[in-house]
Amino acid sequence: MLNKISLIDELKKGGYEASLITTYNAYLPFYEEVVLRRLANAGVRHNALLMDAQQYAASLISHPPRLAGRQYTLLPVSVPGAFHPKLIFLAGKSKGAILVGSHNMTLAGFGFNREITNLVQIREKDTAGINLAQDVWKEIEFWLNDFTVGVPDHVRSMIRRVKEFAPWLNGSPSADPKIRLLAGRPGGTPLWQQFTGLLDGETSQFSAGGAFFDQELSFLKRVKRDLQPGRITVAVDPKTVQMPVQAQALEGMTFVQAGRIGCDEKSDEPYLHAKFVLAQQKEGMSVFASGSANPSRPAWLADDAGGNVELMLARIGDDALKTANSLGCSDIHTFPTLTQKNWEEISINQTQWEKAPATGIRSGVALAEATRILFDLDLLKGFRDLTFAIIAADGSAISNSVDVAVEDRFAVLNFATNDIEKAIALQGFDASKLALNLALHHAGIVEEQARSGTQRRLRDALASLDTDSPDISLLIQCIDKIVFDEDDPAAAAQPAKRAGSRNSQQPTGPDSVATLEIDVSEMRKGGKRQRLNHSSDFAYLLDALIYHLRLHQDKSREELDRFGRTEEEQIGADDDPDAEVALTPDKQAELLVACHSKVRTVVNRMISQMKAYAEGKVALTKILIRLLGVLAVLRELRSCDGRAAWIEKGKTAVPKDQRLRLLEAVMLNIFEREPSTSSLLSLEALGEEFSESDDVARLKGLLLWLAWDCGLTLNLHKPFRESPEAWEQRLKRNAMIVALAQVILSDETVIDEARESIGSFTAGELDWLRDIRRLADSFATLRADKGALRRGELAEAGDIAFHKTAEDWIVRMVAGRNGGKISLVALKENRPRLTYLADHLAVASLSSV
Repeated sequence: MLNKISLIDELKKGGYEASLITTYNAYLPFYEEVVLRRLANAGVRHNALLMDAQQYAASLISHPPRLAGRQYTLLPVSVPGAFHPKLIFLAGKSKGAILVGSHNMTLAGFGFNREITNLVQIREKDTAGINLAQDVWKEIEFWLNDFTVGVPDHVRSMIRRVKEFAPWLNGSPSADPKIRLLAGRPGGTPLWQQFTGLLDGETSQFSAGGAFFDQELSFLKRVKRDLQPGRITVAVDPKTVQMPVQAQALEGMTFVQAGRIGCDEKSDEPYLHAKFVLAQQKEGMSVFASGSANPSRPAWLADDAGGNVELMLARIGDDALKTANSLGCSDIHTFPTLTQKNWEEISINQTQWEKAPATGIRSGVALAEATRILFDLDLLKGFRDLTFAIIAADGSAISNSVDVAVEDRFAVLNFATNDIEKAIALQGFDASKLALNLALHHAGIVEEQARSGTQRRLRDALASLDTDSPDISLLIQCIDKIVFDEDDPAAAAQPAKRAGSRNSQQPTGPDSVATLEIDVSEMRKGGKRQRLNHSSDFAYLLDALIYHLRLHQDKSREELDRFGRTEEEQIGADDDPDAEVALTPDKQAELLVACHSKVRTVVNRMISQMKAYAEGKVALTKILIRLLGVLAVLRELRSCDGRAAWIEKGKTAVPKDQRLRLLEAVMLNIFEREPSTSSLLSLEALGEEFSESDDVARLKGLLLWLAWDCGLTLNLHKPFRESPEAWEQRLKRNAMIVALAQVILSDETVIDEARESIGSFTAGELDWLRDIRRLADSFATLRADKGALRRGELAEAGDIAFHKTAEDWIVRMVAGRNGGKISLVALKENRPRLTYLADHLAVASLSSV
């Protein structure tokens, strides 16, 4: 007999960070108090449970969840038949595990029933296991896309987040010919067709076992019709099986007592809930499948109109017969046949079909966000004047409301933040009768549970900047991993979908994965601008540093003391209450030296990346997004100056020489373009979705901040006896200002980002930004009225030049004129000059602009 599988033993091995479990029915107290606790104790912090929608509705009444929407994501799945797969998907950075079986999320399913569950352990280079996991995840995507209509996007996004804990899922591994996932669902290929597709030749005998049969015995009749085997044997437990007694009249079939299938030597014969089929062929080939599918029409013969969602794992060839032998399923034709007494037992079995009684109460999931609760507007169809209440864990009503607002396809209710934080459910009453029962999904809390290890470390590192013990090393380590680590095996070629709170009816592709690659066809819409899709780690970085979800406003994180310790870490600490709180100058100097070293490392890496782009080795899209991340972090470090205790007054976390190096590298590597390439001032070739994205606009705003922070200004004053070197340097810096002015292009997002960045340091310096903006406006005016400009033959060094006919012309500085040719400044390290015929250009004095 095969070894018994223990989920607890598997968890004890460690290395898992996320779990996704599917079930038909669930005893939610068992999941929350036993399974979830074991998962959390084993370090599995992001957990999701999917269950059949009708069973979910019944559970909300009989055993409502207390921790759903906080410590795990609970998702009802609605299908024409039943959502019936039994799956456990464990994900870790370098390992995974998939369990496909017959067990429900109940105490009986995990401890008392006779179940058959397949365990597939996966390691990074296990191509066959990874291929199987990819097949499983494709099915999960189908379920999310097709069977969760009306569920807020954020709930689905938390399910998809499980995949981001499994970087090994990416790639194109080869399949194992000896094992195959069989996945049945309405609208898909029926399980039976998938199973018979694995057969090759005539079938000599067919064996099956299960607890539930359809009333017409359609599946067994289909087996006989399609395979015409010499022998069909069906094993059942007559004390518990749900099967019509007319089965005994079927010709060519033998029904036997399951006996001790799945029992060890010491156990009794508990309820037989296992499901299996075995086809043995005349040429010796065998196929054995076990999992969730009962021998019934809804399970095996699903069509477009109806049927179940099921998962089975098929073993092919020698492995099939070996597995069947080990389980005691291969020789059931030798078992005792059902007696007349057995048939009488079957006839008087109380019908206990795996189907929840209709409650008449609409159920679903509502999204809890700060002061409001949102849910699918369709849930209110047919109702008028419902009274709503948010419910505490003890079942008592916390607060009531009757004022429903409509926002897109959502009904919206407003409550006090403190009340929402205590609530687990939203209920609607029609004349005091319960009509609507929705579990609450607290987006912010669940989002925090779903943080990857890298995100948590980044959060802690950023939070430590406000303490006396900043963890600069950890911060830079996180930046390296999030921003620069493109060779990580986690990287793949598709973007991760970052769903918002609202319900999107658009299907999400099955392969949303973590990467810095950008697919501009998959953009998130948001007002006038669109945010690009990134890996969840990079998106978290931007959320924290760009989109103003500042960590000091994050209630989900623990407060740190001046030593960077959590409340738990402070317990038992032997601190001297009379100790000097202020840092010593030596300690401050030590911290700054370490910080400067790490900053230099980041700047060097970014400069190296930009040079690689200039050499055609890296895509501009990658460079710009990485630069956005780097600038956001440097701005955060600069904001510590004069505020954080670890930085001595008058000192800085980001040395000016490093800021200048980065600025010059940016200006000399990504502002000019070669033929058929793009630059920061010519992004059209990358598509409107990218060039007009919110991310690119924020990047431009941060570049303006960096230029201001480096002290870059327009200098039109020619000193007495200015040396050629000084003139060249002044000309180049003025050319940088001219280029930066063209970054604005009357873009309010660019201006707002720059204004907020500069204003956070000193509002008095906003004159610099206003001057740049006026310069940009003047360029636009001159470009529209080139007739007012001087002819190119009159150009002087220091002028600005416009092309008379080119529409995509970049305004440039004039370096000099030699007869009929004009030399222009090019922001290119290896080619600082461009030459044009004077007839093609018109010029204006920069001092008059």
